[in-house]
Amino acid sequence: MEWSETYAIGLGAVDQDHQTLFHLFNQFSDTLAKGGGIDGARRFLHELVDYSRYHFQREEAMMRKLEYPDYAKHKRMHDSFADFVHKTAETLGQEPDDISFLQSYVEMWLCGHILVMDKWFGEWLEAHGQTNAEAVPTS
Repeated sequence: MEWSETYAIGLGAVDQDHQTLFHLFNQFSDTLAKGGGIDGARRFLHELVDYSRYHFQREEAMMRKLEYPDYAKHKRMHDSFADFVHKTAETLGQEPDDISFLQSYVEMWLCGHILVMDKWFGEWLEAHGQTNAEAVPTS
């Protein structure tokens, strides 16, 4: 996956987090492509899951602070993704089809989520004059 401005939502901290998620996904994919094995891929997958949860917490804190009306729906999507990928990573076997499915799922989910749900958040921020909103640190 290659980051481009198409994925930018106009909030620097969130856009930087998304770039990091792309980078971690690419490390996961590169490990698989270079024959690094499932153990190596699983390590990057866990990093991706951990960073996703950090990012989701930070993004959700911003949404709560700014009283974003679609917060609950957005959070459910985050939770579903993180739970699915975490559980799948834990039970991931050596089957190439399982690994390929997970890789495709993560790529499609990240791109789709950013291009739809996060873009809506960005548009709402802009409409409410909040594009200079500060990122909320996670505890």
